[in-house]
Amino acid sequence: MFINKNKIKKLTFSIKTTVVSIFIIAVVMTAIVAISLQYVFSHKMAIDSATQLFNVTTKKTASHLTNLNQQVENTLKILTHSVDVKAKFVHPESRFSLAEIMEFNDDFYAISLGLESGDFYELINLESSPIVRKQLGAMLTDRWVVIEIISSATGKIKFTHYYNSQLEKRLTQSEPSDYDPRTRLWYSHANEQNIEKTKPYLFHHLQAPGQTYSFKLPQQKGVIAIDIALSSLSDYLMNENDQFQGENDVEMYLFQKQGQLIASNHRQKQAAKKLPKAKKLTLNAKQQEAIKKYAGISISNEPDWAPIDFSIAGKPAGYSIDTLKLISDMVDAEFNFINGYTWSELVDLFKNNKLDVINSAYDNIENRELGLLTEPFLTTPFAIITQGDQPEINTLKQLHGKSLVISADWAITDEIKIQHPNIKITVVPNTAAVLKAVKAGHYYAGLDNQYILQHLAKQLFIDGLKYHVNLSQATPELVAQLRFLMPANAPVLVDIFNKAIRNITDEQWQALASKWLNEGKSSFNLEQLGVVPYETMVDHIQKPELLGQLHSINIENKAMYMYVSKLSGHDDYFALLIPEIILFENVNRKLHISILATCALLFVLLPLCWLFAKPIVNPINALVIKSIKIKQRKYQDTAPISSNIIEIQALATSMNEMTTSIQAYQHSQKELMDAFIELIGQAIDDKSPYTAGHCERVPELGMWLAAKASEVKEGPFKEFEFHNEEEVREFKVASWLHDCGKITTPEHIVDKGTKLEAIYNRIHEIRMRFEVLWRDAEIECLQAELAGESSKSSLLARKNLQQQKLQEDFTFVASANIGGEFFDQQKVEKLEELQQITWTRYFDNRLGLSPVEELRTTDKAEPLPATEYLISDKPEHIIQHDKPIHYDEHLGIKIDVPAVRANLGEFHNLTISRGTLTAEDRFKINEHIISTIRMLDKLPFPPELAKVPQYASTHHETLIGTGYPRKLTAEQLTIPERVLVLADIFEALTAADRPYKKAKPLSVAIDILHKMVLEQHVDADVFKLFLTSGTYLQYSEKYLSTAQKDTVDIDYYINNC
Repeated sequence: MFINKNKIKKLTFSIKTTVVSIFIIAVVMTAIVAISLQYVFSHKMAIDSATQLFNVTTKKTASHLTNLNQQVENTLKILTHSVDVKAKFVHPESRFSLAEIMEFNDDFYAISLGLESGDFYELINLESSPIVRKQLGAMLTDRWVVIEIISSATGKIKFTHYYNSQLEKRLTQSEPSDYDPRTRLWYSHANEQNIEKTKPYLFHHLQAPGQTYSFKLPQQKGVIAIDIALSSLSDYLMNENDQFQGENDVEMYLFQKQGQLIASNHRQKQAAKKLPKAKKLTLNAKQQEAIKKYAGISISNEPDWAPIDFSIAGKPAGYSIDTLKLISDMVDAEFNFINGYTWSELVDLFKNNKLDVINSAYDNIENRELGLLTEPFLTTPFAIITQGDQPEINTLKQLHGKSLVISADWAITDEIKIQHPNIKITVVPNTAAVLKAVKAGHYYAGLDNQYILQHLAKQLFIDGLKYHVNLSQATPELVAQLRFLMPANAPVLVDIFNKAIRNITDEQWQALASKWLNEGKSSFNLEQLGVVPYETMVDHIQKPELLGQLHSINIENKAMYMYVSKLSGHDDYFALLIPEIILFENVNRKLHISILATCALLFVLLPLCWLFAKPIVNPINALVIKSIKIKQRKYQDTAPISSNIIEIQALATSMNEMTTSIQAYQHSQKELMDAFIELIGQAIDDKSPYTAGHCERVPELGMWLAAKASEVKEGPFKEFEFHNEEEVREFKVASWLHDCGKITTPEHIVDKGTKLEAIYNRIHEIRMRFEVLWRDAEIECLQAELAGESSKSSLLARKNLQQQKLQEDFTFVASANIGGEFFDQQKVEKLEELQQITWTRYFDNRLGLSPVEELRTTDKAEPLPATEYLISDKPEHIIQHDKPIHYDEHLGIKIDVPAVRANLGEFHNLTISRGTLTAEDRFKINEHIISTIRMLDKLPFPPELAKVPQYASTHHETLIGTGYPRKLTAEQLTIPERVLVLADIFEALTAADRPYKKAKPLSVAIDILHKMVLEQHVDADVFKLFLTSGTYLQYSEKYLSTAQKDTVDIDYYINNC
C-alpha cells in the first residue's frame, strides 16, 4: 500500500512490531504445558502412592487378623495343656495368668470356660473396646470383670465380680440366671481336633456382636473359648483411617464374599432415625412379679430376615427388634437377644425351654401348638414380582397359565395350589432364590413378603424388577400378621406384651415404618442394610484383575477412588473408598500454587503488555465502534480512522470505502423496493377498472391519519409516536401492501356487478329463455287458430295475456339480478314460482364445452327434446375446490371455509339477500387477506420492516373478535393497525368506481363509520381523531366528487361515540 503524498507523511511501521504480545502467549502456553504435565504426573504419583499405601493397609489388616487368629489359637492350645483349667478361673491367684494373657492381647474380649455340668466361668477384658465397660456397668477404676454361673439347688446363680488392675475385688453382684453354655454354638460345635470359629453373633452378657474361638478340653469335660468383640475390629480400622488425609471422608470395609459387613470405620452420613421415647406402663402386682421372675428375657434373633428380624455382624436389627426395645422400655424389662442359630435351631431352643420368646412368628397351627401368641405387631402384605416390563398385576388370576416361584415354609403355598390350580408353582429354599430366579427370567413371577422382597433386593443389589403391591386378592388373602410366641405356661407374660403393643403410639408405629418399611427409599444406612453400601465393591470380587488396584468410580454423582483386595490367608475382603478431592488434595494444592504464581507473573506483565498493545487496540476498537454504527446504518456518525500500523490503516481505508459503497447500495435497494411495492399496488388497482386507485388512496389516507396520531402528545395517543423515518416507512410499506393478496382474487368476482355475473352476465341466458317462451306463445296461438279451436280474437287475447305475464316476470327476474340492500322472503317465493316454469330444449347441451366444463357435466345424454326449468340450479353449477384448503398454524387463520369453491346456480345466486356475492364469492373476496398474510410471511423483511406483515394483514379485523381472518380483539390491535382499518373502510365507502354499489356522500360515509364504531368494528379514538384533525376534509377535497361533498356535523359524532 502507498501513502498519499498530499498528506503529511507519517511514521509507519509493520504490525510485526506488536510481536511483544506473542511473549504473553508464550508465557501462558508454557505455563499451561508445564502445569498440565505437573498435573498428569502428580496425579499418577498420587494414585501410585495411594495404591502402595492401601496395599500396605490391606497387608496390615490381613496380618492383624492372622496374628489375632494365631494368638487365639496359641492361647487356646496353651490353656488346653493346663492340668486344671477350671482352677485358673476359680482361684484368684490363678487368674493372674489369664489376665497377663489378655493384657498381652488387647483384642481379646473374654476367656471363658463352659463345663458339662452347665457351670460357666468368664474373665472379661474391660479395655478390649469402649462399649464393654459401658455395657457391663463398670467404673473407670475397674480393669477386669469375672462372671461365674453356678448351679445350685434353687437354680443357677450368676455372680459378677469387678476387679481393678491388681485383681483386687471392688464389688460382687448376684442374680438368678438361665444361661446354659451347653446350648451355645461355640460349645456344641467345639471338638478336640480343631479350633472352631463361630460366625458373628450376639454375646449373651455383653449384648454386643462378636466371634468366639472354642476348643473342647480332652480330659476335663468342658469347652474353653476366647471371645473377640467385633467392635475391636472396627476400632482397628478407625485407627488405620487416621493415617489418611481427610480421614473423616475415607471409608473402610471388612466384608465377606457376598457383601455381608464384618467391620467398618464408616461414620454414618445420616444418623439412624430415633424412635419416639416410650412411656412407662403401670403393671399390676402379678405382672411385676412375672417380670422379676424372668429377670433377663431371652428372645430369638434371626440372622437374615431383613428388614423385620436380622443381624448385622451379630448385632440385632430390624422392625421387630426396635418394637421389642420399645416394649422393654415400657415394661422395664431386660431383653437378651439370642442369635447365631437357624430358625429351626431357635425353635428347638424354645421347645427345650432355653428360649423365652420366639420373635416374629406367624399365627398358624404349628405355632399355636408350640405356645401362646401375642396380638399382632405388624401386618405384612405379600407382593408379586416380575420383570420390569411386565403389565400391572392385581390378582392371582392374572398368573393363570404362568409360572410362579415361592420360597419354602409358606403355609399359603398349598392354599394357592388349591384355589389356583392353573398357576405353575415352584418352591425354592428362600426369598433370595425367589429374587434371583425372577431376575434371571426362569419364572414369570415370584411371591413373598413385600418388605422382605424389597429390602433383600437392595441387599443383593438386584434391580430392574417390578413390585406389584396393590393386590385385590381374597382367595387366599395375601397378608400375614407377625406376633411374638411365648411358652404355654406364660400367659401373664403374653398379657404384658399385649398391653405394651396396645400402648405403642401412632407416632411410634409411624417412626418404625418410616425407618424399616419405607420401600420408596433409594438408600439405607449400614444399620438397615447389613451389607457394604456399594454394589461395585461386590462386583470387583468377581474380577480378580481389578483387585489390589485403585479405580476411579462415580458414586452418587461424586468422584471417588475405590480399592478392593482379598485378605491374604482369609476368605474376607478389604475395601477402601476415598473421595477424589481428598486423594488429590496435595496435588491440587500445588497446582493451585503454580497457577497463582503464573497469574501473578502475568499480572506484573499486564501493564507492559498494555503499553505495547495500545497502538493496535485503540484503532481496532475505533473500527469496531464504526462497524457497529454501520450495522445500525448510522453512516453520518462515522468518522475516518487513522493508524501508524500499515495493515490497520489499510483496513480503516477499506472500511471507509465500504461504508460509502454500502450506503449507496442500500439507498438504491430501498428505492427499488419502494418502487416494486408501489408497482404491486398499481398492478392490483390496474387489474380491475372498478378498484383502480384503492391501493394508492388507502396508503395516503393512512399516512395522513397516522401522522396526526403521532403528533398528539396526550390522551389515547400520547404513547404513540413514529420515532424515526424507518418507522414511518414501515407503516407506509404496510399500507401499500395491505391488499397485495388481491392479485390472487378472480377478476370476475372482484367486478361482480350483478348476481348472475360470472365471466359474463348470465341474465342474457334467462332473457333468451323468456324469448323462447314468447315465441312459443305466438306459435301456440297460430296453431290453435289453424285448428279452429276458438275465435281469433279470443286466441289473440290469451296470447297477449301470456306475453304480458312474461314481460312482467322477466322484469322481476332482471330486477332481482341487481344487488340490493335486502331481498325479502316474498321475492324468494316469487322466484320459486317462476322456477317451476319450463321450456323445451331441442339441442344437446354437451356440445362445444371446454374440458373443464365437461368434467362437471354428466356423461349420460338426455333424450331430445328435453324439458328445462326457466331458472335452474344444476349439478354442473357446483365447482369443487381444486385441493383441500388448510393454513399453517403459525399464521393464526380462523376463517370458515365453504364446502365448494363456487356455486353458479341461477336460483342460488338470484336469492342472494344482500349485494351480489354468494357465500362462496364472499370467501374468495375475503381470501385476499389470507393471500396477503401468506405472501408477506414468505418475504424476509429486514428488522426495520419487521412489522409490515402485522400492519398489512389486520385491516379487516374488529375490536371484538368478529373480523377476519384471525378474529383478533382490541388488545391485539396496535394504533397503526386501527388506523388502516378506518382508512380501508372509508376509502371503500366513498370510492366511485365500485360496480356493485354507488359512492356514498361524505355525510353517509361518516355516519356508517359511526355505526361501525358503536358496533366496535372501528376504533372510537381513531374515528374522533379522523374528524377533529380534519383528515376527512383533506381526503374529501382531493378524492371526492362535488356531489359527494356535503356537510357533516362532527360534534354529534364526537359526543356520541
